[in-house]
Amino acid sequence: MSTALLIASEAAAEAAESAFTINGPLVVASWEMFGMTWNLTESVIVQWIVMAIILVICLVLGTGLKVVPTTRRQALAEWLVTFVNDMVDGSMGEKYKSYRPYIGILLVYVILCNLISLVGLRAPTADVSVTGTLAIITFFMTQYNRAKTGKLKGYLKSFIDPLPFMLPSNIIGEISNPVSMALRLFGNMVAGMVIGGLIYWALGNVMPPVVIPAVASLYFDIFSGVIQAYIFTMLTMSYISNAECE
Repeated sequence: MSTALLIASEAAAEAAESAFTINGPLVVASWEMFGMTWNLTESVIVQWIVMAIILVICLVLGTGLKVVPTTRRQALAEWLVTFVNDMVDGSMGEKYKSYRPYIGILLVYVILCNLISLVGLRAPTADVSVTGTLAIITFFMTQYNRAKTGKLKGYLKSFIDPLPFMLPSNIIGEISNPVSMALRLFGNMVAGMVIGGLIYWALGNVMPPVVIPAVASLYFDIFSGVIQAYIFTMLTMSYISNAECE
């Protein structure tokens, strides 16, 4: 009986090890401060890697520029700047040109965070704390633009427009915007990670997992990652510009 139980427990352990699981970001280090436990996760480290990549790109594309471009490097830099400028002007209007640097870096940052999984690192945007932080930044920029354009009177009036009893629903609507933004990006990235992982896991014991997972990665990691970054950026511009008070 004991031998049978031992064999059954070993089989259960092997089945558990071979099961497909999705875990949250790895906790690299933890420490106690101010009576709270603080964790350094791989999402933070990967974000620093993404920021370092952006810094290198800026240094490479932004040095040695001339009035008349003579290199492909400068032509690429000018094309990127023109693309961002046209995107902001077309979505927000030329009067919001001061937002061009932020929108440009937001687009590049989210794209790189989404595509970093191609080199084996966990995408930071698959962590809801990362997407939630980006959405909160958009929320505060939206409130700032509403207060700036409408002053105090217009800002307060916007919450009771068109009728005073609309105050609760207007507040809920303002809060739901960043929540939906964060969950949309987070959900799409996690879904892609889960589906890709399931394909690798399912084909692991059947055939060399090369062709089909590569095609799935082409969509979920590259196409979907770029599209979701573009959607997040467009929603940011839409919420900020539409918050303008008369």
